Amino acid sequence: MRKEKLVLKVAICDDNLVVLDYISRCVAETLKRYDFPYEISNYVKGGDFINQHKVTPFDVAFLDIKMPDVDGFEVAKQVRRISEKTFIIFVTTESGLVYDSFDYHPFYFIPKEKTEILKARLIRVVGKLIEQIKDNYPICIDLPHGEKKYIKTGDIIYITSKSNYLDIVCKSETIHIRRKLDELLEKLPPRTFARINNRIIVNMGAVCRVDNTRMKATLYDETELNISRTYKAEFLEKYNIYLRNYS
Repeated sequence: MRKEKLVLKVAICDDNLVVLDYISRCVAETLKRYDFPYEISNYVKGGDFINQHKVTPFDVAFLDIKMPDVDGFEVAKQVRRISEKTFIIFVTTESGLVYDSFDYHPFYFIPKEKTEILKARLIRVVGKLIEQIKDNYPICIDLPHGEKKYIKTGDIIYITSKSNYLDIVCKSETIHIRRKLDELLEKLPPRTFARINNRIIVNMGAVCRVDNTRMKATLYDETELNISRTYKAEFLEKYNIYLRNYS
């Protein structure tokens, strides 16, 4: 299986041509800075954007809310009907609508401010977006007989080691391979994965609670994993950062 190059398909929809061009340039500059392949499509009408999204869903949509033909909330509703995975980012003068926007599960809500403030916010949000996308970027696993398998890191729940073999426990399968735990750890995004003992790496997004007294991490399916004293402090520090910034 060949790994396809990931190209981020971005749509920007705003009926103000000046603002549309400015947002487009800011987003493009930021994506270039991260050396992330992308394609940007600009739309002045929500209806035109929706029609194209139906053909080929976009990965990211920057949406104004107040537009004359179809408003941004209606556009977001259509986006969600087509693709739950599209990142929606509202960029609007209507700051009072921030709580109403939650119905559409946006990645971010950016109020339109002076150009330098807007640019700083766009740069910050695009950076967070790239981090989240990379967290779920597929990694290559070498299987027996020269075969390869690509796994989205977000599908991995935890990994256990025994001798030189690993069990990669995913949401839909468990993959058994010959490999060292340290070698696989280097491939995983450090902000979402942590070692909890000498033989286990866990996806912190799968941890629902930590019992410091019993030295246990409980996963969403009630699986309990032992936390060793050697890794306890490091794991708790990483887990608290994860809860503050990414959960």
